[in-house]
Parts: sequence; structure tokens; C-alpha cells
Amino acid sequence: GSFTSCNNKPQEPTQEEIDAQKQALADSVLAVVDAIEQEYLSASAKGFTFRNFKLTEAEKMVKPDYLLDPAEANKLVTRSQKVNALAIYMHELFVREIYDMPLEEAKEAASKLALDLNYPIDKSKYDEKEHSSTSVKPMYDKCRENGDLVYFWQFTNAILVESSFLIAQNPDLFLSKITEEEYQAFCNRWTQLDAALEELAKYDEEINEIWEFRKNTRIAQSPEDTKVKFGNLKATKQTYLDYKDKFIARRNALLQ
Repeated sequence: GSFTSCNNKPQEPTQEEIDAQKQALADSVLAVVDAIEQEYLSASAKGFTFRNFKLTEAEKMVKPDYLLDPAEANKLVTRSQKVNALAIYMHELFVREIYDMPLEEAKEAASKLALDLNYPIDKSKYDEKEHSSTSVKPMYDKCRENGDLVYFWQFTNAILVESSFLIAQNPDLFLSKITEEEYQAFCNRWTQLDAALEELAKYDEEINEIWEFRKNTRIAQSPEDTKVKFGNLKATKQTYLDYKDKFIARRNALLQ
């Protein structure tokens, strides 16, 4: 005979269903991130200035003093710290490049971390200016292969946090170099990542930690607040000026 359940509880999803859901969310975020990156990397994409991001000679005179020291790579202990630092070094290569600063030590630091973590980083890509938008596809493929997509989420989160950190150092300069269209693409990236992490946090303790980090370090507290603070480039510039310390503290927390 068969037993019928009397308590009508909704059935808990099976592990297979959870894994399938995680994979679907990861794929959807990758698709968005990848599409944005392709637009950045395509020199012919209409309205996208980011690909040709240039500083004037006068702007290059004031070298940034806020970049992560390549020597720090040797002090990192946990896997999370290493994943976050890898995202930071790769993103900061772009800043070093536009300021005509030496790249070699930062490249070495990134390569060392990538090796530690078993993630492929194609060093030849450095020389094609491809890193002006950190390509997450190889990282994603490797994480998927290794069955540890949590590191893909961490890496993507770190890239976004680092982007904000860099802009906060000089909003007048960095936000003047992108178009409103590009800015909306950045916002799209944030939104997609948040939506996926919030969903995944229900199933996965490690991803819940990333989600908690994002929630606890938010600058805007609600969708309405987000519109006020980040609705367009002008409002965003003001927000970066007002909350500079918060953007910096959040990035530094990635390495704690």
C-alpha cells in the first residue's frame, strides 16, 4: 500500500533541483556580465567610450596611491582573500596602465594567486588591453568544472566592490569618462548579481556569506533610495563624494 502524507507540507526541493537552480542562476548572471563585457571590448559598439578610456598628460601626473601593493599577495591566507585579491589586482592593472605605471609586479601577483587557486589567466591577454574589463568567462568555466561556483560569485562581487572603490577615489575623473549608457550597464550588472545572490543564499551557506556582506555594506537601503543615490551619473557622482569612506571600507573588508 502507499502512504499518504496528512500534513500537506510543501515538499523540500531535492539536492538535484537545488543544484539545477544554482546552475541556472549562475548561467543567467554570466550571460549578462558577458554581454556587457563584449560591448566594452567591441571598439565599434556605439556610445561605449570605456574601451578607449584615456587620461590626459596632466591627469597622468597625479599617480594613484591607493592601489593594492603587489607584495600583499604573499600575506593572504584564506582562499576567499586570494579570490578577492585576484579580482582586485586584475582590475587595478587597468588603472596602472592608464596612468603609465609599471605593470609587471601586479601581473606577477595576479598570476601567482591564479596559480594558487587553479584558475587560468592568459598572460598574453594583459597586452591586448583586454583587462580593461576583467573577463570572468575563463574563471567561470574553471569554477564550474571544479564544482565550486561559489568562487565565481565571490570574484564577481569583488570586481564590483573594487570598481566602486576605484571610482570613489576620484569620482570627478572616472565618472566623466563614461557615458550614461555605460553607467546603466554597470547598474544592470549590480542588479543581476544581487538578485541571483539573494536567491542562492537560501540554498548555500557560503553564498549566504557573500550576500550578507553585500547587504551589510550597502550604500542605498531600498529601491527608492537606489534611484535617488544612483539613478544617473550626476546623482551617483554626489553619492561617491558623500560616501567615499564607506566605499573604501567595503573594499578593504574584502581582504580581512
